[in-house]
Formats: sequence, C-alpha cells, structure tokens
Amino acid sequence: MTIIDLCEHDPMREIDLLHHIYGASTDLPSRVRLGPGDDMALLDLDDRRLLVAVDQVIEGRHYAPETTPIELVGRKAIMRSVSDVAAMAAVPIAALATAALPPNFGRERSERLFDAMRVAAAEADCPLIGGDIALLDDAGHPLVCTVTVLASPVGRAITRGGAVVGDAVYVTGALGGSVTGVEPAHHLTFQARIAEALDLAARLGDHLHAMIDISDGLGRDAAHIARASDASIEIDVDRIPARAGIPWRRAAGEGEDYELLFTAAGDVPATIGDEVPVTRVGRVIDHPGGDAPRVVMRDGERGEAGDELGWQHES
Repeated sequence: MTIIDLCEHDPMREIDLLHHIYGASTDLPSRVRLGPGDDMALLDLDDRRLLVAVDQVIEGRHYAPETTPIELVGRKAIMRSVSDVAAMAAVPIAALATAALPPNFGRERSERLFDAMRVAAAEADCPLIGGDIALLDDAGHPLVCTVTVLASPVGRAITRGGAVVGDAVYVTGALGGSVTGVEPAHHLTFQARIAEALDLAARLGDHLHAMIDISDGLGRDAAHIARASDASIEIDVDRIPARAGIPWRRAAGEGEDYELLFTAAGDVPATIGDEVPVTRVGRVIDHPGGDAPRVVMRDGERGEAGDELGWQHES
C-alpha cells in the first residue's frame, strides 16, 4: 500500500477543485480579510484579528496503517494544522478535533488517539478545547482525523501573496525522504516551525515578504507563492538542502517536509530558532506578459518547469 492511493476512475485533481473554490469565494463579508487560498483565513473581530485553518489526516493517504502507531497518527493530525500557523508567522491559540472512527476501532485505541492529540496540542501551546466523534458503520471506511486551529497574528500575517521580483527564496531544514527516507519517518515526528517563523518575522520585519509550509513539495508549494504573488520563481537545484542520499527531484517533489519556504529581501540569517539552518535556493523573477507565473528548476544551464513537482491528490 502506498501513502497516496490514486483511483483510476474519473480522476479529479485536487488543484482543480481548489481553483473552483477560490473563484467562488471572492464575495465574502468585509470581516473576512483573507479567505480561501492561503494557509489560514484571516478574520477581523471587533478589536482583534483571528486566523483559522483546518486540515485532516486520512488512513491510507497520509500514513500507512500497518506500520504507524496510533499515537503518531494523533500527533501528525495536530502538527499538520499547527504547521499552517507557522506559515503565517502567528501564535497558536487553541485547536478543535474531530474523528470519524471505523467499526471495531475500539475504546482503547480511541483513547490512545485522543491522548496523543491532546499531548501534541499541549506541546505546541495550542490546547485541544473541543471537537466531535463519529462512530461509523462502514467496515471499509478509513480513520479520518480533522483538526481546526485558531491563531493570533503577530503584527501582520505573512501570506503567500507578498513575494516581490528580486527577492531571494529560502527554505529551512532539510527536504526529501520525509515519508520513506528516514526512520522514524519525518512526516510523523516533525515539529511545526512556530518558533522559527516567529524568530524570522522578528528579525526580518517588513523584509519578510511571503511564506508557506512545505507539505505538497518544494515545487508545488513554490508555485502557490508564485501564483499568489503574480511572479515566477527560479530554483537552483544544486542549492536544495536534500537529505543524504535523496536526489533533488525527490527533495523537490515528495512533500510532507513541513519546513518553511519563504521569500525575503536583504540579509537573512543562516540559522533561526534553535539553530535550524536556512538555505537560499532561488530567486523571484518576473514572468513575460500573458504567461502564467511558473516555477523553473534550473540545473546548470538547463531549466525546466517545476510546478508539477509535488503531491497531487486525485480521486
């Protein structure tokens, strides 16, 4: 079994549905400062602003049930959503979780799942304050855990849409092999980069222009920034900080790294937070009029489109 199962009938690309949602979400109330299309939505609530995001972990798609302890499933469910908070350089407030439990999941496993989510949420200073449980009848239905997270922006929220032509492009940590390349699997044990994002925002101030967390892969997540910013991005493949033994295509395309990808002007520190390395991997460039923003992977003198390097959920 693979982490992502692709059905052969009537395939639908995730990105196509997302673009439909974005296009249908342009006429939102004025209190919605930032709607669908970024890592979190931003709301104006009287005298304060609130960031909100939701994400899910599905058995067989986001983890292999045969080899993954239920405690790591609960942890990943929390940290995936908290990673969105890091992408906005914000501070977590609280989380709510739902679980759709297959038949015969059992009370003992259910309690271990909940306890793992509670512990991970406390670790992220994002206490679990509520949610919902559904007990399913369909024996073939996978476990689904959904986590909604609330956060508070520190100053301005860092979005995907602020990249400026001339910016340098950076990533934190190491990329590639997050699902199968290291033990224990990084995608189950990663720490959301909250402290690093806040450190980065404090040091760079207005010079930090755009940011996203790398869940879909460097190529595809760079494309999210490029489209939101109406600019193209060029990546030097020799600069990608791939894990040992991981070729650049895997490092750029596998996803599930949960590192920060950002664009900035001026001097950027070599390490942030608890000595997490920062690597310059490319630059933001203009794109010819009439052409769509692109990500170009440059290997020496040869360049190729990198937008499709990354996870693409289909059904």
